[in-house]
Amino acid sequence: MVNWQFRPAVELGAMTLFVVPYVLALLLRFEFGLPETRPNPTKALLRVLPIIVLIAAVQQRHRGNEFSLRLSAGLSFSAAGDLCLLFKHQYVIIGIICFSIAYCMYALAFKLKNDNFLLACLSCFIVIVIYHFTTPKLRGLQGPAAIIYITTALLMTWRAMAWYSKTRKYNCLAAVVGSVVLVVSETVLSKHIFQFPFNQIEVIDRYPYYLGQLLIALSALP
Repeated sequence: MVNWQFRPAVELGAMTLFVVPYVLALLLRFEFGLPETRPNPTKALLRVLPIIVLIAAVQQRHRGNEFSLRLSAGLSFSAAGDLCLLFKHQYVIIGIICFSIAYCMYALAFKLKNDNFLLACLSCFIVIVIYHFTTPKLRGLQGPAAIIYITTALLMTWRAMAWYSKTRKYNCLAAVVGSVVLVVSETVLSKHIFQFPFNQIEVIDRYPYYLGQLLIALSALP
């Protein structure tokens, strides 16, 4: 049973600190940051503005402690990876590396320990399945980069699940759901970049991506 031990009025205010500025940043991003066929500094800033808002909210909630620093580092590398996607052909490998580092930082924030062996085995199985079905046409460095990326994404998900299994708190549940949403979002994006493009990629992928980042940031709530 989930441990819902929090004061509703206080936690509603804390959640508002995350959600309201984030939604406003998203509205700016999708209103003025599209289309991205010709990237420019303004569109690049708007693309990462929602993540910058989350970093500020996390630091406001937990100023300078170890958890907030790791979570903020993960959000920062996610923003860097997202910027690289503006230049898909030139910097795609760098973008994959940035996202992989981000997922490692999230895993560290979610308490990287050698426990929940069955969850780890499940994660390894999912890595093999995803790699087999989503990366058949990769060439050169793309193949190794993809397996590293998928492995770090599942590492993040495993640690979020283990964290929730131990604490049963709602903020840990948010980390689990956010991790799963991010894995699905980035799998779709990989298909779009490497195999066949989707016409509505901003709707299919970007909205889930920003939702996943928000849920992970909400894990900073006590």
